[in-house]
Amino acid sequence: MKKLLKDIHEKTPIPEDLDSRISQAIYRGTHSRRKLPYKKSLTSIAACFAIFVLLLNTNSAFAETMLDIPILNKLCRVFTFREYEFEDNKKIMNVKIPNISNTGNTDLENRINYQIRKTIQDAVEEFEVRVQEFYDAFVSTGGKPEDFMPIEININYDIKSSSESHVSFIITKFETSASAYQDTYYYNIDLVSGREITLRDLLGPNYKEIVSKQIEEQIENLDEERKFYLFEDVNISDLITPNSNFYINTDNNIVVVFNKYEIAAGAAGMFEFVIK
Repeated sequence: MKKLLKDIHEKTPIPEDLDSRISQAIYRGTHSRRKLPYKKSLTSIAACFAIFVLLLNTNSAFAETMLDIPILNKLCRVFTFREYEFEDNKKIMNVKIPNISNTGNTDLENRINYQIRKTIQDAVEEFEVRVQEFYDAFVSTGGKPEDFMPIEININYDIKSSSESHVSFIITKFETSASAYQDTYYYNIDLVSGREITLRDLLGPNYKEIVSKQIEEQIENLDEERKFYLFEDVNISDLITPNSNFYINTDNNIVVVFNKYEIAAGAAGMFEFVIK
């Protein structure tokens, strides 16, 4: 398995400025202690660590190198398994497929990675069908093929938090057609049990009351512009289920997410509420 990952990772070049970026970060972190108060020095060191973690999670070749360092390899959870771009006269595709690795649970990795690949594959296939339908309709109504504006799809991922006990990340699909729209898939994984985490797991049997109460309080404090778009007949409690969309942020707080049109008009976009 590790050799396979290494072969995949070696195809992704490390940025040419990687060494200089790390050196500059370390230099700022170490030299700041001579000139700045202790708290500011800690801030600089934290910034250096943040850069390091960012590289682990966004550059697969760098992450693979770090797998050989026992103290650091526990940080390597998510990497870009495959990335491709495609463009023709009908469509533009930019796709990144993440995988999880180094969890110590092969069954978990195989199951989640299969789900991810299947989800993205289905999304791409559905997109291609829609593109062909748009194109056929455009041409059949008198449009010239050369005047057809290609439809674009972007699929990417964002790591929200990672620790020895869990990993939380999202996969986002953004598509442009007659109007732009977005789908988001949430992955919150307990690395100890190998299960996907639910709100009930985190907050107990009273999760619905806990979440809805905090969200309603935060809604009351929204500015008037955001409140204007909210639907009047929404019952937040009815929308909270064990499988509601959420991720875990770097402060280990739950962030519940409502998609466009779920609790407000589309112009308001998505709503996120931090549950402490």
